[in-house]
Amino acid sequence: MEKATELIYACWSVLGQMSPYLILGFLISGILSVMISPRWVEKHLGRGRVSSVIKATLFGVPLPLCSCGVIPVSASLRRHGASKGATTSFLISTPQTGVDSILATYGLLGPFFAVFRPLAAIVTGIIGGLAVSFIDNDPPVVVDENLQLNGNGHLSFKEKVKAALNYGFVTIPGEIAKAMFVGIIIAGLISTFISGNFVSQYIGNYYLTMLLMLAIGIPLYVCSTSSIPIALGFMHMGVTPGAAFVFLISGPASNAAAITVIWKILGRTSAVIYLLTLIFGALAGGFAIDYLDKTFAGIDLTGTMQSCHTALSMTETLSAVLMLAILLFSMYKSRTTQSCCSSCATSTNHKEEKPGLTISVNGMSCNNCAEAVKRVILETPGVSAANVMLSEKKALVFGSELEAEKIVTAINSLGYDAHLPH
Repeated sequence: MEKATELIYACWSVLGQMSPYLILGFLISGILSVMISPRWVEKHLGRGRVSSVIKATLFGVPLPLCSCGVIPVSASLRRHGASKGATTSFLISTPQTGVDSILATYGLLGPFFAVFRPLAAIVTGIIGGLAVSFIDNDPPVVVDENLQLNGNGHLSFKEKVKAALNYGFVTIPGEIAKAMFVGIIIAGLISTFISGNFVSQYIGNYYLTMLLMLAIGIPLYVCSTSSIPIALGFMHMGVTPGAAFVFLISGPASNAAAITVIWKILGRTSAVIYLLTLIFGALAGGFAIDYLDKTFAGIDLTGTMQSCHTALSMTETLSAVLMLAILLFSMYKSRTTQSCCSSCATSTNHKEEKPGLTISVNGMSCNNCAEAVKRVILETPGVSAANVMLSEKKALVFGSELEAEKIVTAINSLGYDAHLPH
């Protein structure tokens, strides 16, 4: 009973220390979702071999996209003329961090991690993108001139505010809530039941610990925010700050399913470069952090991280209550209103109209996936509207003279499995 109470207290402590920064991060992410849309990124992505890589990296770092959500956006970039190098840099840099995770990193792990993490995302994104540009360079993608720019049109200020708040406090929390709860519970379990000398006692070897963090992070699906409490838990086990950083880089930036899709979209050579960049980038960043931590006494990374058993201030307690309400509400909304993607709310209502096509779409796992599928359908000639049913794994297409094969091919180009029902 005593251990159970200690576990609950540890989980609450971690949630409270993250919450003030995470709430601010959700707000900023919602604003960015209105200001910087995937369409805007596509429009401003340069065609130069080097400049496009740098732009794709810088565009990707602040966007709140996980390793799942970044796949369809990257595939859309590729389809609209982005080079393999630019697409790869976007794939590497974007899921590693985001405004919400940067602020949450500051709250739990301290300012050094909060600065070093986005810098590592930028460096690895540029290196990976340039490597692909010069090793696996390809001719520019021929953009179909018939691609339409259908969408939701220009939103009023009130609609923008509503869209930003909905994305920041419903869509994003709904997509990361489960992973965040899992991460917080793991951190609580580690701090409650595992001693601080666990790593030195049972693993011992410094380099083996680094490789172990890499082996855990690469195949595991974990978003950039939920990886923070897990990394904190690893550090409480006795893992060095550098080894924890290896997990912070490799965990969010890759997972087994994403690697498979990237292989399909970019080809074998680019996929291998992508994976090697993450592996060596994570290890290099980890070694660099441990070197700096040992060399410069003023950094003291272990001292700046938060404890899982710290008493919360009134602000942190209120923020934790609010954050818990946001997460639970967003999970409820995602279950009860997951009939279509978030952007469908501003679309013309076609419930009474019979769709011209119903297409089964397998592989969608979040609102970003549904949004990407909807956008690619709307770009097809003859389509007037589309509703993507995320929970039912299908898309309803409205319009005249619809070309089913062209629509299915466009969806499959994003890495999904689309087909007409038998």
